[in-house]
Parts: sequence; C-alpha cells; structure tokens
Amino acid sequence: MKFAHKGRWIILAAAIALQLAAALSLLCYSARVRHYALAHGRIVSLACRAYDPFSPFKGRYVKLTIAESQLQGENLDRDSLDNLSGRRKKTIYCRMEEGADGLWKVAGIRREIPQDAGDDIYIEADCSFWGGDKDGFYVRAAYAFDEYYMQENFARYADSIRWDDFNALEPVLSVYVAKNGTCIQQGLTVQDGAERIAFEEYCRREVSGWNREK
Repeated sequence: MKFAHKGRWIILAAAIALQLAAALSLLCYSARVRHYALAHGRIVSLACRAYDPFSPFKGRYVKLTIAESQLQGENLDRDSLDNLSGRRKKTIYCRMEEGADGLWKVAGIRREIPQDAGDDIYIEADCSFWGGDKDGFYVRAAYAFDEYYMQENFARYADSIRWDDFNALEPVLSVYVAKNGTCIQQGLTVQDGAERIAFEEYCRREVSGWNREK
C-alpha cells in the first residue's frame, strides 16, 4: 500500500514537472519570436472584428474574426491558385503586404514558405475552404491567433460591450511573426477619438469614467 501511495506521488510530481517544462518552453519560444520580429521588423497589424454578433466575448478571451480570413482570388498573386490544390483543411502560408494605412493584407498563398522568400513575410494559416477556378476563386483562412486574452478585471467590462460598438472602435490586432510563419500576439488596439490605444487602456478609461468626463 505504501509503495502504491508513493508511486502515485511520483507520477503526480512527474506530471507537474512536465507541465512546468512545457510552460517554460512556450515562454522561451514566445520571447525568441518577439526578439526576432523586433530585430527584423516583422510586426504585422491586421484589421479585425467581433467573431459572433451574439457572443463575441468568451470569458477572458475576445474571439475575433481577422479581416484577411475571407480572401478573393482577384486580390492574390497569380501563383496562389496552383498552391491551393489539395490544401483544403491543410496548412497554407499567406504572403503579407503592408498597405498605405499601415494594415497588412494577404497578397499571395503558398504551400510552404519559399526558400528565396528574402524579406517577404509569410503567416501560417489553415485553409478551411477554397473554391472556384482561374476565372474567380475565394479562400477562407483560419489563423491560430484569433482569440485575445484579457485580464479578469478588463474582461468583465469587455463582456458588457455590444458587438457593433466594439466593431465601431476599428479594432486592430498586431502580431510578431517568426521566420517559420508562426505568430505571437503583440496587442489589440482600438480607435478612441483621435487616439489609437490598447484595448485594455480603453476598458480602463471606460470603467473609470475617464472617457465620459472628457
């Protein structure tokens, strides 16, 4: 009996150690991605909106729809269609270009990041669906960074915001992009009058009554 009891403690300790190691590895990887992205100017800002008009906020997470999730073939380069063959429900890499407004859009799709990509930035996504042909096609891309975590005190206020009021703030999600196309969130910003500020700062102002006193 004592041996069995001791064995359970050993298993529990091993499980905890494994979880801690995984968490530490994730933190180290995130730090490396941020460092690399900052050093190479690989920060991409994407327009977004509330995912679901009925329940955009899920606990401490704001569920987002990235504007570049719905892609039209006419806005993609000529090699995109060939690279989509057989990619439904599989990984694709979106070649990004920055617009004059500072927001980034998908300019092309590849099966993998080209070896001669140079300074081009590619973001990993899942091709949830695509259809059409050379005369016109469209793509639905799903990104791994479409849930934005918030601290509990801000999440409670965020949960009270109407989806259309949230979208009216012109939310923008910025991400650090690694060389392999994976992304780490930098932050979610909104337009508050003439200022673009962090969403957390907007929530703080609203909760404190700062915006109503201006």
